[in-house]
Amino acid sequence: MTYILFARWFGLVSVILSLGILFNQEDAREMARNMVKSETGYIMGGILPVIFGSLSLMFANSFEPSWQLVVTLVGTSTLIIGAYRALFVNHWKKVMSQHIEQIPFLFSLFGLMLGVILLYIGFFANAFNYPSSIS
Repeated sequence: MTYILFARWFGLVSVILSLGILFNQEDAREMARNMVKSETGYIMGGILPVIFGSLSLMFANSFEPSWQLVVTLVGTSTLIIGAYRALFVNHWKKVMSQHIEQIPFLFSLFGLMLGVILLYIGFFANAFNYPSSIS
């Protein structure tokens, strides 16, 4: 899997999930309340970001100025966020509980921005780098 395929896949997942949360705000708030109270929150909030972040770093780990750097930074930040949530569960649950009303909207907004950037990287950014066969 190249960084382009990873950007396409993770961008698509991010946009779909973010739109689902954006259009179902009340349900998302209820899920967030339940997530803080159960083990599912630990898995969704900590384990999955560690998995996705580490996968991203395995396939896009370049710090050269290019679109691959953006994917590397997204993967690094996802890994760090997941590690924080997995290591400091009680602090993460406390912060989530205090801001439970705003979190679903902010999560969907951030997810949409991230998803659109990754979809651009995956589908359009490199399309203009290759020479055309039209003469």
